[in-house]
Amino acid sequence: MSSKRALRLFFLWHFHQPWYVEFGAASARLPWVRLHALKDYVDLPGLLAEEPRVPHAANLVPSLLDQLDLLSNGGSDLFRDAARTPVADWDGKTIEFVVAGFFSVHPRRMALFPRYQELLSRRDRLRADELRDLVVLFHLAWCGETLLKDPLVARLRKRGRRFSEAEKTALLDRQDAFVKEVLPAWRKAFASGHVEAATSPYHHPILPLLVDSDAGRDAVPHLPLPSPPFRHREDARDQIARGQATFERHFGFRPAGMWPPEGAISTPVLRELHRAGVGWVASDEDVLLQSLGAATREFGPGDKARTVFRPYRLASEDSPALFFRDRLLSDRIGFSYATWNADEAAEDFVARLRSIRDAAPEADLVVPVILDGENAWETYPQNGAPFLRALTAALAAASDLEVTTPSRVLLDTEPIALDGVVAGSWIGADLTTWIGAPAKNRAWTLLTTAREALAKEPAAREALHAAEASDWFWWFGDDHTSAEDPVFDELFRSHLAAAYLAAGREVPAELGKPVEERKSDVVLVKPVQPTIDGARPDYFEWLGAGRATTHAKGAMARGVGELKEVFFSASAEGSTLYFRVDAAVRSRLAGKRVKLEIDGSKARILTLAAGVRKVGGVTIGVDRIIEIAVPARESPVSFRIALLDEKGRELDAIPHEGRIRFALAPRDWSA
Repeated sequence: MSSKRALRLFFLWHFHQPWYVEFGAASARLPWVRLHALKDYVDLPGLLAEEPRVPHAANLVPSLLDQLDLLSNGGSDLFRDAARTPVADWDGKTIEFVVAGFFSVHPRRMALFPRYQELLSRRDRLRADELRDLVVLFHLAWCGETLLKDPLVARLRKRGRRFSEAEKTALLDRQDAFVKEVLPAWRKAFASGHVEAATSPYHHPILPLLVDSDAGRDAVPHLPLPSPPFRHREDARDQIARGQATFERHFGFRPAGMWPPEGAISTPVLRELHRAGVGWVASDEDVLLQSLGAATREFGPGDKARTVFRPYRLASEDSPALFFRDRLLSDRIGFSYATWNADEAAEDFVARLRSIRDAAPEADLVVPVILDGENAWETYPQNGAPFLRALTAALAAASDLEVTTPSRVLLDTEPIALDGVVAGSWIGADLTTWIGAPAKNRAWTLLTTAREALAKEPAAREALHAAEASDWFWWFGDDHTSAEDPVFDELFRSHLAAAYLAAGREVPAELGKPVEERKSDVVLVKPVQPTIDGARPDYFEWLGAGRATTHAKGAMARGVGELKEVFFSASAEGSTLYFRVDAAVRSRLAGKRVKLEIDGSKARILTLAAGVRKVGGVTIGVDRIIEIAVPARESPVSFRIALLDEKGRELDAIPHEGRIRFALAPRDWSA
């Protein structure tokens, strides 16, 4: 009988912000680099380096590093500019800008400040003193745990209202000084030996699409693609090389590893990364399974563990080593554990690792856990510090688990040969997040036109590379949305316009129009009349209903979790709301509960038991799917559905944050 080996795992945290500065402008359009510096970028390197027995890897995107450097040397953003101006000097446009932007705080952080919520309730009629309070509270809410201990910050937070102009200025001064501590904090973490460094191509582009935009059809053969295609392998090379050089300029060395933006890889991209001297890269488990022809995962947990949790390399050996992340563990940290007790979450994480170990006790496995390093903590108490410390303590105490880093793994583990990879990313194992939808394809056409027109203009290269960033394409289309959608659209077009201007060319008129018209946040649905029994539905039973998947709508994305998708609609007369929930694995529903939140009413919590029953006016049917009928109150309706475990802890939700709003479309559907 084979004895169990210690199971190895490593963490890779990805830190990324796109280029928010318009070329030729003095200030960045959006404040997220500065605000995450206050909340995350100093705290996290210290947390990651605390326990020598639990090392980490951190991937810092070069365009983020240079923006941090700009801020440390007098740079600014439009939010900071408005905040620095005395409220008495604000004109109507500034007031409108502040009211629109300075409530951009996660509700759980806003809830720490009663005055903040009070201002939100009357945001359209704020006096001058209230506007000043709004600016200060916004900046207090974005303070991380380290900055919250500062005496000035602590004093202002405790009082919570009636701030003076002098106090507002003093807070901004303290925060400006704090931003300068970010890069030194990372230098210290890397020098400690407890945090391995990695980086990305400079502007975080989707490398397979730069090499050949037709790579979008590798995983989705009939995907609509722009014509002519974008094919500039040299741009991928330039972005990789500039990324490596920028990281070296800031930290004095080139890291061995690189996170390809969004985990997007293809066989040609792997060869380019090898050519650039990259030692290892990482992607998602489904990219590997799809490349092996095993995307359906019709094998047992032991076979999956032996397949996924090993390093790979192209059989031709002209590629870096490849790691493929465990999506479930990564998404548990990114999307689920925030609502758990920190110790219980750490215990669950360790138990899941041991289940992998038990499935293949004889194998030498390494489990990669890879996720966003900044946005993940928005929903955690104390910005995730209690959870990270509890997880670190649990892992350090587990003698059957060994936390390592990617480079350490490769010192004594030979990668397995892989014939090639199907081009894909950590989102759905394809590239449809960045190409294929009409708005995304229009953006690629604008980029291709500019790239071809300015091919012989070196002065245009920097702005063109900024327009190649993944972020602009992420926000086009219906799969992700935010309040800043129009700004991302403008930034993409402004970078293209800057490329034309740098080359001394006239800016095409089409760059003056949005790539995508701003959409309403209300989903229009057709009425349905399903039988509430939980049975596999007839095709037409839910035809016309709204549909949402488990993917988050904001700056983070996740794989399929416990919930696969939800359908939603109402009866023709609008008196009943209907919801259908499809689970990723039906057998996992036993003993769990569904929490249904509708508008401002009290959440309904329904136990999942096979059959049909009525609970407080709600009808629920559970079998192959979950179907729910609820009496309606008003239209449009906003809702959120969460899956809870037996202790009431949230396992998954659709949507992850916020609410989905829907209403019945008019009877003239063409309207």
